[in-house]
Amino acid sequence: MAEHSPEPPELDESLVQRLAELAAEIDGSPESMADEMVAEFNSLAGTNTPYLEFQGISGGEDHEDYVRRVLIHQQTTADPTIGRNELIEMFRRVLAKPNDQTYLNFVLATIERTFGDDQVSNLIFWPGEYFGDGDDSRELTPEQMADAVLDRHQQKNS
Repeated sequence: MAEHSPEPPELDESLVQRLAELAAEIDGSPESMADEMVAEFNSLAGTNTPYLEFQGISGGEDHEDYVRRVLIHQQTTADPTIGRNELIEMFRRVLAKPNDQTYLNFVLATIERTFGDDQVSNLIFWPGEYFGDGDDSRELTPEQMADAVLDRHQQKNS
């Protein structure tokens, strides 16, 4: 059984709202008019997000969801205490509640920072892309996902 279950950072809701407002204003604005807003966004979020990254957000996700993803990624650090059991629990929770974007973003950021695996979303949603064999039809268990992350990490570090 897992010794701890990592949880996403708590976000300051007033900060989320202000950053979402800024992102919405920047998205679609001419660059010359957005410089101060981009600077404010980056200052408040602790990021270095370029102007171009804001363009087209509304076509892919809600500005608030974008901000939450950015902040979770920014505030998530590597957790060297995570092992196979914790990974299994994290994947189990993601599969049980696939619409919990906050937790999903936290898991993706945690695994990227801890194991250096920035393709883990493919492992969950498009395993054929992750394994490079094109077979996206398979449904992996949380145990198989954990083993895949650990195997890839071991291969990178050997």
